[in-house]
Amino acid sequence: MPEPDFIFKVDQVYMQEEDFMKVLFHVDEYVMWALTIKNLNNFIKDIDEEFAIMVVANGDAVAGYLDVKLSNQMKVLSENSVTFISCLNSMKQEKIEEKALPVFVKTVPSGVVEIAKLEEEGYHYIKP
Repeated sequence: MPEPDFIFKVDQVYMQEEDFMKVLFHVDEYVMWALTIKNLNNFIKDIDEEFAIMVVANGDAVAGYLDVKLSNQMKVLSENSVTFISCLNSMKQEKIEEKALPVFVKTVPSGVVEIAKLEEEGYHYIKP
């Protein structure tokens, strides 16, 4: 069957062009931020290849972006190839306005949809 072979070859070439690890950290509980930040720092310290990290927060974890101590640690991580994403659905539930977020935090309409999209793009899912 030529079609599956063609698809495999395209995927193989695509993977060769992306010579870095893609990781997705999912945080859905505010109390998990400290562990997540610890995991992120350990990952960055121990990885021996190029990487891209996305952190998607939903549920009450979106409030973590307003915590000054956590936010300061996140800002440092954002300067080291970590992208922080907040779910607008959860922010609405938690009564958090988008303008209250630190400038390094991006927003998406739905955190769970964003997680699915990132996994589809080949990101490895980690939930501390």
